[in-house]
Amino acid sequence: MKRAHKIRLYPNNVQRRALLRHCGCARLAYNVCLAKWNEDYTKNIKHNYYSVKKWFNSIKREQYPFVYDVSKWATEAAIADLASAFKKLYSKQNAHPTFHKKGIRDSFRIDGSVIKICGNTLYLPKGLCLRMAEPLRYEPEKIYNVTVSKTADRWFVSIQCEVPESKNQVEGAIGIDLGISKHATLSDGKVFENIKLEHKYCRKLARAQRNLHRKQKGSNNRRKVQKRLSTIYWRMANKRNDNIHKFTSAVTTIYATICLEDLNVAGMLKNHKLAKAVSDVAFGETRRQFEYKAKKVRIVGRYEPTTKPCCECGKIHEMPLNKRRMVCDCGNDKDRDHNAAINILQLAQ
Repeated sequence: MKRAHKIRLYPNNVQRRALLRHCGCARLAYNVCLAKWNEDYTKNIKHNYYSVKKWFNSIKREQYPFVYDVSKWATEAAIADLASAFKKLYSKQNAHPTFHKKGIRDSFRIDGSVIKICGNTLYLPKGLCLRMAEPLRYEPEKIYNVTVSKTADRWFVSIQCEVPESKNQVEGAIGIDLGISKHATLSDGKVFENIKLEHKYCRKLARAQRNLHRKQKGSNNRRKVQKRLSTIYWRMANKRNDNIHKFTSAVTTIYATICLEDLNVAGMLKNHKLAKAVSDVAFGETRRQFEYKAKKVRIVGRYEPTTKPCCECGKIHEMPLNKRRMVCDCGNDKDRDHNAAINILQLAQ
């Protein structure tokens, strides 16, 4: 099975400039080919990956000779990403591709056939020998590719490789009700609390954002504050991912089948009073991790009743948000989220 290991890199100044050149050339290839693709489309000339790569290879020696200072895999992977973006556009999965901007998600990808990993050292083409924070957690059978990215002035490498499939012997099913006040409530009664990072970091973020807007555009002080602000967001993302990984791993090591509700997250985000809290919980990331960690994931339709029915007798109750317990005439007295998790499990089965 495929797994991606994301590890921090510690490049020196010379290596850092080389990595920036790789990111810049990958961004250049993407933007130049996108401009050519758009221009030729108005002339009824249709491109694919091979045609636009052939055109870029024919002009790069004269117009962009500095591209030869970096690995050819960086530009080819960027062109492949552009072709994939247009393929999704034609199948109506994504919007039209847009131009990449410098300093926003800087990254490049190298094919796994030309890289080498020895302990804590990563060897890339063009003589790049990078020190990693830790070795790979599994011995890979095959390395597909590596993606080097920059986040909050820190460098990371994501190594996609094939590892032996783990033999998970867990059984049983569990229903999970995801929420805001509590991150998740399981049908067996266990509760995972919400760490509420947006609430904890709101003052620090507001202070950094005000400081950023006071600085003159293009100044060194503004760049320093931008790094400070991106570091805050990076730490929040790390804590959020760590919390979700611990939650999903704790559940999937006990239960084989995960039952979730198909939440209308886009509709929730239209409520401006709850938008920050909804985005902070990251429902989509939680579901994504369950889909690759669990043996089976069953999704209950978003229009199925899960909150109002009593899980014991099925009687419908009015359950406004301020009513936190399900109290029914049949004797059922449970927390509303626990009741909803049991309903999710019953509907999924």
